[in-house]
Amino acid sequence: MYVLGIDGGGTKTKGVIADRFGKVYASATVGATNQNGVEIQEVEKELSALFTSLKNQNNQVFSMLQAVFAGMSGADRPEEKEAMKTILEKFIPARARIIIDNDAVNALYSGTLGVPGIVQIAGTGSITFGINAKGERKRAGGWGYLIDDEGSGYDMGRAALNSVFKAYDGRGPNTLLTQMILKHFQVHQPPELVRFIYEAGKSRMVIAPLSQYVSAAADQNDKVAKQIIERTGSKLAQSIIGLSRSLFKNVSEPIPVVIVGGVFNRADLLVPIIQLKLQEQNVHVQFNKPGMAPVGGAVIAGFASIHQEIDNSFVENMKEV
Repeated sequence: MYVLGIDGGGTKTKGVIADRFGKVYASATVGATNQNGVEIQEVEKELSALFTSLKNQNNQVFSMLQAVFAGMSGADRPEEKEAMKTILEKFIPARARIIIDNDAVNALYSGTLGVPGIVQIAGTGSITFGINAKGERKRAGGWGYLIDDEGSGYDMGRAALNSVFKAYDGRGPNTLLTQMILKHFQVHQPPELVRFIYEAGKSRMVIAPLSQYVSAAADQNDKVAKQIIERTGSKLAQSIIGLSRSLFKNVSEPIPVVIVGGVFNRADLLVPIIQLKLQEQNVHVQFNKPGMAPVGGAVIAGFASIHQEIDNSFVENMKEV
């Protein structure tokens, strides 16, 4: 049996055809397919390119697909899912089952291998998502950078900039973040940063990468940076606590929590803070970082949809994708 897993996002979209042993028969990457940021005609164009590539690589296996699991960002509402399904039906063999879901499922299953649990995504944006043993699901956060995305790279970068300007104004303590961020933009004084930060349509992409300097300054024992790290860990912990209490009320075993996203490149700084906050609230979890890309989780979800379990060799074979 063969399954096509798709991980669709706001920057790129990856598709992989694999069997339950994790052997890959075709793999392709195209552009963005998030309906919140891309017109539906562009989404169809990108997916057409994806399927053309997959078919060219292995048309025989493509024609034998049993299921397609598309975990897509920007496909939460029924009308968005229906629009995506309509597109997929144009390209997918009629025999194949099509499932459209949130891309957080991909990330979750890439770490739990299909087992219930929680995924904490913290990259440019952030979202906490969980599925319990009954199949009940819930999300926390991820409502966009203007009103939410707490604990994200953007959130940390914005806090760093805020601290730089407070120090410049005399409203806050001096911080190593000032020189780090000025050097990043190759300017001499904080007011010169404004033109970069407020450039139309680019704020998120400009601000989120600044989170790396928070970690770097914290490594040098900068008090301001360490406070930002502390607040970030507390925010992420609060979302995990909320989902744990609503989805895993009577679970005695530690809840699997998958951590993904660029913010967790410094898990050594954040995870101890999150663990402490969870322990204070008597919430017991087991953290893990996935051994494969989210698209591998999409393939697992595809096999689950046709009631097929993956083989023990799946993760090892999928690592290189």
